[in-house]
Amino acid sequence: MNEDDMRKEEINQRKIGREKKRKIKIMVSYQKERGWLEEMALQGWFLENISLGIVYTFVKGEPKRMLYDIDRFSLPKKPTLEEIRHKEMFLEMAQELGWREVTHGEDMTYYFAREYEEGGVNELHNDPESRRFLAAKFRRFLSNYAKQQVFWAAVIVLVNIFEKLAQIWTREDFSLAWFDWFTLIYVIICNFFAVYLWKLGIRTEKELSMSRQEWEDSVNPDNHKTVRKLIWTNRGLNKFLRSQEEQGWLLTSVTPTKYSFEKNSEGNQIYTMDSKSLTNRRRKSANQGKFEDGKDWTGINNDWEIASVHDAEEKGWNFVCALENRAIIYRGEAGEVQPLNDAKYDNSLRWISLIGEYGFYLLCCGILGGIVGIIVSFLSN
Repeated sequence: MNEDDMRKEEINQRKIGREKKRKIKIMVSYQKERGWLEEMALQGWFLENISLGIVYTFVKGEPKRMLYDIDRFSLPKKPTLEEIRHKEMFLEMAQELGWREVTHGEDMTYYFAREYEEGGVNELHNDPESRRFLAAKFRRFLSNYAKQQVFWAAVIVLVNIFEKLAQIWTREDFSLAWFDWFTLIYVIICNFFAVYLWKLGIRTEKELSMSRQEWEDSVNPDNHKTVRKLIWTNRGLNKFLRSQEEQGWLLTSVTPTKYSFEKNSEGNQIYTMDSKSLTNRRRKSANQGKFEDGKDWTGINNDWEIASVHDAEEKGWNFVCALENRAIIYRGEAGEVQPLNDAKYDNSLRWISLIGEYGFYLLCCGILGGIVGIIVSFLSN
C-alpha cells in the first residue's frame, strides 16, 4: 500500500469513527436490551450514550462481537461509608476483568462493555450471589419508584378533599370542576403506573437473578409455554394439567387464569391442590386445632402452608407452586402417591385469590371513599 492509499485509509477510518446514529427504542427487559446492543455491535455500531432511557447513540466502527452488562449505583439520602465506596470498588473490579464503563442513564444504571473472549468468563456478574445482589438493587429501585407514584396520587387526593372542605366551611361555591377531573385522571394513571412498576420490579428481579444461559432457556418457546385458562374445580384442574403432562409439559407456576409450563417428561404425573380450608378439614378430623388468625387480613400467615407441605410430603407429593398464599399445587407419580384430601372435594369451587391483596386494598379504599363522601354530603347540607 503506497502513501496515498494509506492516507485515504486513515481518512476513511476517521470518518467511520465520527459517524454516529441514534435509535429510539423502549426496552423493558435488561436481558433483551443487552442482546440487542450486542447485535448492533456485530453490525459495527457500538453504544456511546443513552438519554431518557430510550434514546440510544451509537458510534460506527469495525464489526466485532461485544458483550454488554449493567449495574446501578444510586445513593440514599444518608449513605454509609460502605455505600459511598461501593461504586469505586466495583469499577476497579470490573476494569480488572476487562470491562469498561460505557455510559449511564438518568436513573444511574451503568452500562459496561468488553470484547467477547472464547472460553472466558463472559458475564460481569458471573455467580449466583452477585446476580441476586444486582437483582435486589433493581427491584428496590422500581419498587421505590412505584411508591412515589402512590404518594403523589395521595397528595392530589388530599388537596382535592381540602378544597371541598373549604367550600363547606366558607359556604362559598368556588368549585373547580377541572380539578376534579384532573384528580380522577391523575390518580388512575399514577396507580396504574405504580402497579406496572411493581410488577416490572418483580419480573426484573427474576430475570437478573438468572445467568445469560438460564434466561435464554427460560424464554425459549421450545422449552416453555403459557396457557391462559379459567378452571373452576380441582377435578378440572387435574384433568387440564394431566393433558398437558401427556404432551410433555410440566407446570412451573400459576395465577388464577395463567399456567406456565416447562418441557420435561417425568413419567405419569398427577396433580392435586390444597388450601387453608382443606388443611383445616384434615386437622379437624385429626382432632387438631384450626389455623385461624384474626390479624391476618390478607392471608399472608403461612402456618397452614407449613402444615400442608408436611402432609403432602408424607403422602408422596412434591411442591410445585403456591398462589398468593391461598392455594398450593402438588405433583406426584400416579400410583405412588396417596390422596391428600377426600375425593368429594374435587368438584368444589376453586376459591383461589378471587380478591387477593390488591383487591383487599381496593375494597378498603372504596369503603373509605364512601364514608368520606357521606360525611361531605352531610356537612354540605
